Amino acid sequence: MLLQILESCVRSRNLIQGKIIHQQLLKRSLDLNNPTVFERLTCLYASCNEVEFARRVFEEIPQPRQNPITWDLMIRAYASNGHSEEALDLYYDMLDSGVRPTKFTYPFALKACAGLRAIEDGKLIYSHVKDSNFSADLYVSTALLDLYAKCGEFDMAMKVFDEMPKRDVVVWNAMISGFSLHGRFTEAMRLFVDMQRSGFRPNLSTIVGLYPALGVAGAFREGKAVHAYCTRMGFSDDLAVRTGILDMYAKSKCIIYARRVFYSDYLKNEVTWCAMIGGYVENGMMSEAKGLFFEMLVDADVSVMTPVAIGLILRGCAVFADLTGGRCLHCYAIKTGFSLDLMVGNTIVSFYAKCGVPGDAVRFFGEIVLKDVVSYNAVISGCMENCRAEESLLFFRDMKSSGIQPSVATMLGVLPACSHLAVSLHGSCCHGYCTVNGFTADTAICNALVDMYSKCGKPHMARKVFDGMHKRDIVSWNTMMFGYGIHGLGEEALFLFDNLRVTSGLSPDDVTFLVLLSACSHSGLVDEGKHLFSSMTRDFNIVPRIDHYICMTDLLARAGHLYEAYDLVNMMPFVPDNRVWGALLAACRTYRNVELGNEVSKKVQNLGHEGTGSFVLLSNAYSAAERWEDAANIRMTQKKIRLHKTPGCSWVDVY
Repeated sequence: MLLQILESCVRSRNLIQGKIIHQQLLKRSLDLNNPTVFERLTCLYASCNEVEFARRVFEEIPQPRQNPITWDLMIRAYASNGHSEEALDLYYDMLDSGVRPTKFTYPFALKACAGLRAIEDGKLIYSHVKDSNFSADLYVSTALLDLYAKCGEFDMAMKVFDEMPKRDVVVWNAMISGFSLHGRFTEAMRLFVDMQRSGFRPNLSTIVGLYPALGVAGAFREGKAVHAYCTRMGFSDDLAVRTGILDMYAKSKCIIYARRVFYSDYLKNEVTWCAMIGGYVENGMMSEAKGLFFEMLVDADVSVMTPVAIGLILRGCAVFADLTGGRCLHCYAIKTGFSLDLMVGNTIVSFYAKCGVPGDAVRFFGEIVLKDVVSYNAVISGCMENCRAEESLLFFRDMKSSGIQPSVATMLGVLPACSHLAVSLHGSCCHGYCTVNGFTADTAICNALVDMYSKCGKPHMARKVFDGMHKRDIVSWNTMMFGYGIHGLGEEALFLFDNLRVTSGLSPDDVTFLVLLSACSHSGLVDEGKHLFSSMTRDFNIVPRIDHYICMTDLLARAGHLYEAYDLVNMMPFVPDNRVWGALLAACRTYRNVELGNEVSKKVQNLGHEGTGSFVLLSNAYSAAERWEDAANIRMTQKKIRLHKTPGCSWVDVY
């Protein structure tokens, strides 16, 4: 009788009644040795998403557990409730137990791989699928396609998609959401159009999956068209769709439309509020973001404040260096207990670092109990941003000691620290680590390695990394040319520039010409520098910035063309600053041109505190010309107005 009632509870998913039956079975010790009882109880709890109860009962099933349906139910329950790792572990346990998976096993095992972005496990499971002759099954193919799309394996996803003999709306949704997840706006929109041409009508899941790509691309026109489609189809009343629309308008810099959607008469949840706050932050409207945050605190529809909202405001405070506002929010997080949330804690560390208070960042980092890779990334990059490179390396060592595996983002924080300190041994070790872990396939990592070796005095190693890169962007070329430039290898930099134009398919940017002019300056290539400077506007439509004029002034002055450099400074469409006059004044000292040095010094004296270093240069110029009294007067003047030059420093690395 109880078994019949239990079976009825399973079919109707009546959890309360099912628990009562379970209780009665335990009290009476009825049929507890019967595997069917435990299997049906497992089915009940799994179908009601009570995963822990289901696993506890599952473990009570007498060995051997040969019924694949029970295994399928548990794997499905784990995968559907976000426990992807447990689902995958259970799949491998199923194989170890000698139970043959069914066509219902594979979709949820592949779904678990998609949740973990475990592409290698997914490929292994697909090999099992082919061995079982289930590769033509629609649900298995859809799960495989979803895995490839979410892991960014778009060629493989398209191959599976094209080979499917039959498709349904779920298949199209998986493709659209996968491309959208990775910001592939063009492909996602093309699939959205093709879906309708193929006779399939988009549903709510289609729209929710599409909007992230529209937001990332800032595709206002297309997003507005999709909004109109949602209105016609009656989708715009759905909360998730409205939140997606709001987010799209905010990221498209159309905050008026976003605000109109937000304040329309419909129910809002925490995600909606956070989307609007994030929109204000992204559009530089911090006062509005803070005001909305305070509204959220008192709004009756918001059942609980979320860590996401606090994180968004903190990020905005970091971007606008609002230290006072960020500290207030930190206090609120402490009072409400949100500072114990790992995401909030990591954001607080990043906030203090970006506001130039590395001491507070390090102090709060020490208060985080359970740190993850993001915690270490925040403090490592934060120390580096605040010129505390040595501490960055110490935190990296602590990270390794704690058993947390560094990521690509970690190495992008550590390698600049090695560059700053010019510690080639540490840099070479980091290079080895990146190679072993496959990080060197990432273009940004290779760019950082090229920069590190260049600044550590090893341009040949920098070139070796550059030549071995899988893919180069304009930063790669600029970094390598910069490396040649700082070592006086101007001709090699120019030769590389010719290769950039002929072979790369990339267009030079303003930084390219900046590093080339600097390279010419360090190598005395005056004619080449002049040609590059004139070709910027003529051939590449790049308007020179003041930094380009500084490099050009330095190039001419170093080569002894002092008056030509002086004329260039007077002709440039910017107000000359200390860097321009400093370059010219240093050359006046080198070539003992005191008359021009006097003229430049008058310009320098109008710069106030900005011209501190130039006072020293002018004094040195007088000393080089043996005009000791004038040199002493400059020093006395500097001392009288209390201008102090920041002392330089140098060091050696002892192994």
